[in-house]
Amino acid sequence: MSYAVDVDPLAEQQISALPVPALNALAEAVAVLELVPWNGLPINKGNSEGAVRQLPFGQLGMITYLILDDQRRVDLLIVTWAG
Repeated sequence: MSYAVDVDPLAEQQISALPVPALNALAEAVAVLELVPWNGLPINKGNSEGAVRQLPFGQLGMITYLILDDQRRVDLLIVTWAG
């Protein structure tokens, strides 16, 4: 069963500023979140079971997200692009 991905308003603004190649890579990363969100890296290395995680995308991107397992939902919080 897949997870729904909800995009925070701040993340929406960050996504709207991405270049086209980054959008393609982000779409692939969101597809991963829908299926296996726990594969991302915990934001706090001291809490490896934490629900706030990061997943790199493309060569220059990082998304930060929150897993709400009981709701089968992922909240996309921050989208960073270093390009």
